[in-house]
Amino acid sequence: MKQKILVTSATGKTSAAAARQLLQEGYQVRILVRSRNEKALALEKLGAEIAVGNLSNYEQIVAALAGIDGVYYCYPIAKGMPECVSLFITAAKQQNIASVIFMGQWLAEFPDQESILTNDVKKSYKLLEQSGLNVVYYNPGFFAENIVALTEGVIQMGMMPSPFGDGKCPWISAADQGRVIAALLKNPQPYYGKKVHPTGPRSVTAKEMADTYSKILGRKVKLMPISDKMFLKAVMAAADEFGYDAFMAVQTVFYMQEFRKNRFDVGGPTQVVRELTGREPEDFETIARHFIETSPYKERNFANKMTAMKKFMKLLFVTPPGRKQQQMLNG
Repeated sequence: MKQKILVTSATGKTSAAAARQLLQEGYQVRILVRSRNEKALALEKLGAEIAVGNLSNYEQIVAALAGIDGVYYCYPIAKGMPECVSLFITAAKQQNIASVIFMGQWLAEFPDQESILTNDVKKSYKLLEQSGLNVVYYNPGFFAENIVALTEGVIQMGMMPSPFGDGKCPWISAADQGRVIAALLKNPQPYYGKKVHPTGPRSVTAKEMADTYSKILGRKVKLMPISDKMFLKAVMAAADEFGYDAFMAVQTVFYMQEFRKNRFDVGGPTQVVRELTGREPEDFETIARHFIETSPYKERNFANKMTAMKKFMKLLFVTPPGRKQQQMLNG
């Protein structure tokens, strides 16, 4: 009999992809979500069982874990990870959970991180290492889906804003991550106690990204370098459309600084996707084509161009968190 799997934060990028992959393969999947929203209901239609709860509520975690064999534990981009992981560990022991795939972070491999989220990952690693649970530490780099927000400007205005500097990144798609996570959940034993770092097939620079967009669209896409302050304003301006908040925006600025140090390319691309899924990871061109083809702004016309320009002009009136507020958000 196939395992029964719990996927937390199941409407997020990697969790939703992993849940869909497992359901396609006939596994029983329970998803832990904060509400029965549109994304949760879409997974329910595919066969997922919905558990409504919060990772900070012990009773709700215990209930979600009842009858579960393996867990993909993915904490949202928010404060409080170590405290919630401690609750999860206690609940997982109570429910005799066989295995846990824990969403970590590649930047947690470096000692000099200023991001509170990255340092919370490090604290959570230690808690899990001391827990006695069978844990696989899944630590990807930058998600390709984080650049979906660039797509509208690329299509409509022929511009790719870039906070990336001269850094490179082996971008990995959510689809590949979902397949890797599902593979780990199905056969976790060989990876207990290990860190698994999946990547795309090749590291690319911002210029190569813009050139790829140019190739796909058949017209020139210009690279537009932007400062951290402008990037922070852009994230805040897109808050409603993409579900961002001030805490997420501040953390992402730290990650852009690490990107420019080329931290996401340390060690280069890995073979994890191929080894675990039996297929080559999607390259940046494949990922970019998917973003363009599925974009609500893929039709290039006057109305869409004006909408894109209005959003760009909106940046002039966005007030980003000041230095003191950023310190409070990261404290």
